[in-house]
Amino acid sequence: MSNVSWEWLSAVQQGRQYDLDAKTPDCAVPIVPWIHPPVHPKLQNLIVRIGRKIQLSRQDKLISLDRSISHLALVTSGVTARNFGNPIVGTENAAAISPPGHIAFGNLNFFTERPAFGHYFALTKAEVVVCNKELLLPALKADPELFVLLVRHFECCALSDRIGFAFMAFAPVEERLKAFVISWAVHYAKLSERDGKPWLTMPVPLTRSNRCLLANASSVSTDTYLKRWKDNSVWIRNGDFVSCPTSFLEETYKWMRKSEEQSAYSYAPTLLELFQHLHEIRSPLY
Repeated sequence: MSNVSWEWLSAVQQGRQYDLDAKTPDCAVPIVPWIHPPVHPKLQNLIVRIGRKIQLSRQDKLISLDRSISHLALVTSGVTARNFGNPIVGTENAAAISPPGHIAFGNLNFFTERPAFGHYFALTKAEVVVCNKELLLPALKADPELFVLLVRHFECCALSDRIGFAFMAFAPVEERLKAFVISWAVHYAKLSERDGKPWLTMPVPLTRSNRCLLANASSVSTDTYLKRWKDNSVWIRNGDFVSCPTSFLEETYKWMRKSEEQSAYSYAPTLLELFQHLHEIRSPLY
């Protein structure tokens, strides 16, 4: 992503820090595809305290492919990404992203140290805190609460990936594009009103090329749907921000809910109700 503005980066810096374990009826925040949930503040504090900061320019690799990953990396500013295939060509494209407060890499192989599938790079100018396993694991073992928080977080990351794969396999292109908008909105959108109807306003969800790859959609298909959305006045851009009515994304949200197993977590039955329950909680670290 080139030429991102200060306003866009500032908005992305202030993402929603929601509680993964909240089980209040109809108030739990659902796991969404392509963007893993934010790391618990206690884990963020630990990683920032004992890790080391690394500054990255756009497209910088987070880790060399000839190295074993035995680290956990937390994004503290900017956006990083992960992709599959050739690490040299097309690194501008992202198959999944990590904004501030999210894991950049390490969730797949922190314990096993098996090889990762894909590569990791900075989508924008970014800062990450990298924590070696040799430092982090003893701290986790000394605090069972933190250890459990990390394991639960890794499970949620795996679930996010599985939901993304399900969309790739079973949902048509437009639904995949809408699903990514929902994922982005869960982390960044504010509920507002336009002409008496509920709308969501958020920083623009990445570039067109990034959205194509995330949704596994061709540029032609993406442009076709984007034009249709604009022509139907359900996708209104204002500088680095975009707005859309909650009703525009409702059916996709319901598809996600209907595909889930029953559990102790109770999610809002509609997207509007979800955003009525969500509160803007700013990260205390950044």
